[in-house]
Amino acid sequence: MTHDPEAAWPLTQPEPGYFPGSGPAPVPPQAMAAYTPAPVPMPVTRAPATPHGVRIAYLAIILGVSIPLTAIALSEAGLIGLIIVWAGIVLVAGLAFGTSARRS
Repeated sequence: MTHDPEAAWPLTQPEPGYFPGSGPAPVPPQAMAAYTPAPVPMPVTRAPATPHGVRIAYLAIILGVSIPLTAIALSEAGLIGLIIVWAGIVLVAGLAFGTSARRS
């Protein structure tokens, strides 16, 4: 059995316009009216709220670091060292919780 590709091809006579240059030229579409899209408002983006698990982790880290820092500051620099260390701890806690605590 031989395979005849011409017999298997469904288009034995091409339709007019099937090949470029054959048949009449296509009719141009009607002129469309000018389209101006409506302005789209920008979506309001908000920072995601800090989950409570992350806040507890921050507190655990701050507490875990503050206890040894307090002992080191008292033994090495006395009361002045203690004040400086706790000012830093309060500053770090304020940065960690300052913006997210107001939004919740």
